[in-house]
Formats: sequence, structure tokens, C-alpha cells
Amino acid sequence: KRTRQSSPIADLGSAEPGQLVLAEPGRTPRSGVKVVEVLGDPLAPKSFSLIAIHKYGIPHVFREEALAEAEAAAKLPLSEQDREDLRHLPIVAIDPVDARDHDDAIWAEPDGEGGFYAVVAIADVSFYVRPGSELDREARARGNSVYFPDRVVPMLPEELSADICSLKEGQVRAAMACHLKITKDGTLKSWRFTRAKICVAANIAYEDAQAAIDAVT
Repeated sequence: KRTRQSSPIADLGSAEPGQLVLAEPGRTPRSGVKVVEVLGDPLAPKSFSLIAIHKYGIPHVFREEALAEAEAAAKLPLSEQDREDLRHLPIVAIDPVDARDHDDAIWAEPDGEGGFYAVVAIADVSFYVRPGSELDREARARGNSVYFPDRVVPMLPEELSADICSLKEGQVRAAMACHLKITKDGTLKSWRFTRAKICVAANIAYEDAQAAIDAVT
């Protein structure tokens, strides 16, 4: 907002007055700028998101090497020997209704002593992103995913972040699982971690989960 520089337009492209555009400078300051993309209404959520992306230099384009690596990684088979098979558990992922990905899921049942036996599963991203790989370097450069009203700038390519590393209903996924024993007063009695295979029984919105709880309490 504080920028008050102006430049002549050498190539307007298809832009019209009042539209927000993305432009690139010419070879010299006097040669003007070239409109390379029309973003449209400057007050639309899309425009605010793109302004923030460019203003703060948020990396939003993946290198071809990282995209190719993600495509190959997404096809890796899950080993039968190295993973605990938890596909029989009716584990559920509970997220906001507009969630773009599903990172974690939970299952629990009474232990017969007033407490619970529970399993918390988190998508095993480390199986697909290996140290020192192009994906690892891209992820380190980003640090985290950035969420906007109309989009997300992911830390990993969508083949991973929104697909194979997202715990989707009915899909077998690699997970890190924590097995918990909780006493009736809420004390954590014991725990253990395993690499596992899970199959999420349902993706549930917070509101629907709360409604289900309220219906039985």
C-alpha cells in the first residue's frame, strides 16, 4: 500500500482499467512494463491472496525436479513387513468443513476399566520425503503451508499434500500411529509408536462430530 511508484505500460495485453494485474518490468525503466496476467477485481479474495504472495515473497511455484520427484514418490508401494496393519480400525479424521487436506485421524474404544484405548494416526510424510531430496529442499525453503481464504500455498506438491499424504475416506494411507492407554481420570498410562497402514472410515466435519457426541450424551 505504501508503494507509490508508477511506470508506463508498454503492453497492456487484455487488461482493462480498474483491474489488478501482474506485470513484469522492461529492460530499462523507460521501456515500461508488460502485463503478463490479469488478476481481475482488486477487492476479490483471490486478489488479496496474490498480493500477499508477491508482497512477502512466498514461494508458490515448485521446481520441475520437485514435481517429478513428488509424482514418483506418490507411486511408492507400502511395505507389508515394515508397517503395522491397522486397516481394520474404523479410524476417523475430524477437520473443518472446508479443510483442503487431512493430516491426522483418531480411533478409541473403552478398555473395560473406565478408561480408553486409543490410536492417533498422522500422515507419514517422511515415507515420501527423504532427507536431502528435492522435495526436502523445497519444503525447507517454504517452512510451512500458507492458507488464504481462497487457496493454499502448500509446503509440498499437491500429489503429496492433497492426495497421497492426505487421510481420505476409504483410501489406504501410510501413517505414524501412536497407541495410547488412558485411565478413567484422563491420565496417560502408556504409549507406543509404530509405522502403520490405515484406512480412514470417514472424514467428518467438527460440527458433525459434535452433533454426534451431543446425540448420545
